[in-house]
Amino acid sequence: MDPITKDFENDLDKIVNQLDFIEVLHQFSICVPSVEEENTSQFFMGALDVHDRTKKIRGNLPLVSGTLILYTCGRFETMTRTLFEDLCQRLVTRAGTFVRLPKKMRENLPIFTAKVISDPRKYGHAENGVRAFVATLAANLVVDATVERVNHECLSVTEANMRADVLSDLFGRVGVSAIWTQMSEQAALKTHFQNSDSGQVEKRAKKELNELMDLRNKIAHPSGEFEWPSIEALRNYVQLLRLLSRAMAELVGVYEVTLCQTQPAGALVT
Repeated sequence: MDPITKDFENDLDKIVNQLDFIEVLHQFSICVPSVEEENTSQFFMGALDVHDRTKKIRGNLPLVSGTLILYTCGRFETMTRTLFEDLCQRLVTRAGTFVRLPKKMRENLPIFTAKVISDPRKYGHAENGVRAFVATLAANLVVDATVERVNHECLSVTEANMRADVLSDLFGRVGVSAIWTQMSEQAALKTHFQNSDSGQVEKRAKKELNELMDLRNKIAHPSGEFEWPSIEALRNYVQLLRLLSRAMAELVGVYEVTLCQTQPAGALVT
């Protein structure tokens, strides 16, 4: 398994374990303990204390699971950008020269580099980063120069939650088209949605990811009454993110060998 995806899945496993624990606490809180006079062991008394405290916070347990959603969405966004940056570096290694990089990538690198250096602190960079980005881009644009790195940190910036269209736009910056269609053709997602129609799977996957990001925003910026999702619904969202991360990781390997030009621009193919 791709190490980026593996690290993400390890975090998802931790989140699922915490959701399981929250559910156990909820069930524990509605139990009625039978206290026998002679049963005063430290463990039993401790269990009574936990039970009593859990009853007091039972109505607030959804707040705990809700905060996990914020973390989960943040990890998904970071993982997606990291996979994208990894793809950029793979393309650089494969291309060897700037002119052999995907056309879209060549066009977008100056645009997004300019975007970041115009307001570096907004994107988490200092003045030293600006100088490095300018120097890297200048070296990239030298005619026939070999390229060892590009400003993938600039190319990966996003200003919105990782909704379906944001994810598609991100990979589109290096020439990937229809990433959702390609992900939805994979068997794991079809099995998850119990549907063999790739088009329907694509619609469902986009819809659920967007719903999750909407939920994330409602939790982060609460206003008025809000119905907290069930533990089962949260588990389903986690599983969707797990499958999307695997699908993207598999496609990164495909894009690595298909997006770069095998000949310099303008060269004759014999």
